[in-house]
Amino acid sequence: MNIAIVCEYNPFHFGHLHQIKKIKKVFPKANIITIMSGNVVQRGEFSVLDKLYKTKIALEYGIDCVIEIPSVFSLQSAQNFGYYAIKIIDAIGCDYVSFGIESEIEDLISFKNFLLENNDNIEQFICDNKNLSYNKSIMEFSKQNYMDYSDEIFRSNNILALEYIKSLDKINSNCKILPIKRINSDYNSNSIENISYSASSIRSNIELLDQYESKIPTLTYEFLKNSYIEVNKKLLDILSYKLLIEKYKLDNITGYEKGLENLLTKGLDKNYHALFKNIKNRKYSQNRLKRLILNYILEVDKKFVDDILKKDIEAIRLLGFNKKFDLSMINKNCKICSLIRDFSKLSEDYQKLFEFDIKVSRLIYSTRKVNDFYDFPVIKK
Repeated sequence: MNIAIVCEYNPFHFGHLHQIKKIKKVFPKANIITIMSGNVVQRGEFSVLDKLYKTKIALEYGIDCVIEIPSVFSLQSAQNFGYYAIKIIDAIGCDYVSFGIESEIEDLISFKNFLLENNDNIEQFICDNKNLSYNKSIMEFSKQNYMDYSDEIFRSNNILALEYIKSLDKINSNCKILPIKRINSDYNSNSIENISYSASSIRSNIELLDQYESKIPTLTYEFLKNSYIEVNKKLLDILSYKLLIEKYKLDNITGYEKGLENLLTKGLDKNYHALFKNIKNRKYSQNRLKRLILNYILEVDKKFVDDILKKDIEAIRLLGFNKKFDLSMINKNCKICSLIRDFSKLSEDYQKLFEFDIKVSRLIYSTRKVNDFYDFPVIKK
């Protein structure tokens, strides 16, 4: 039996370990496969740890196999991120997908049904309220239709859980769900009190890690102390160059809406972190704008993303596995791509898809040779 977890491990904390232990308690003989973001994450930022270290951590703490979500889809909306992850899970034949939730699963399924039943009306409501973000439009539509869902249902883990469930229905997958209630539901809290179960808290308190070594997994602590990535700040220089010197157009970039180039240009005199405080508004969250900037720098075309989403999964990037894991179990419906010789056998579209992963690595490690196809797979003995 194969059980999938869609994750980012940005970084890995005791909440993630709790999920792994829960799965092993229910299915002690099952293989656990993570479908994991690599060097960029859905927040529109670089991961605080290189995917090599994230893979090693995952394997050390009980994961049997690590598959990468391509960078292109790590930088998408929750809908596209969740949909592509579920397509991978279905293609490799997983029996269950496990995910963390902050509400009761019955409430999430009820909300999913409400969204599907009112899809056309919701789309029209979004068009009529262009000043609202997607999530705020859904919240407002729900209230106007006397559906008294609490704000909790719109928390980040619930939103992703909804997308996984909707995507399973959409592709008519046989994969079942295995939701696990989060221990600490205040996932996005930066408070140091939540550091054991909050990736956001760990990221916000990197400088204080020595004081809280016992509150995070040992490997996470060791890798963060020695390999922490902080390159987001140089993105502002690259963005300025592309917008003002190259004048590379934004209108074909995934995530773009008319007028966003003016919004971005307005904030170029700020530092990277101040930029988003300056330009965010009711319609565009910081995370959405961060995703747009990285997609723009990487030149990720909207049509390319839409085309890939319509196709079957041709290949997966294998980041690591332990020696007892039988790779033939996931090699039935798609190719495994981990070495450079595998890359050359792919279609043009999938070569392009994985080339974006290499471009991301070059952005991070601009001063040294990039070994994106040479460091993997990690094999745990």
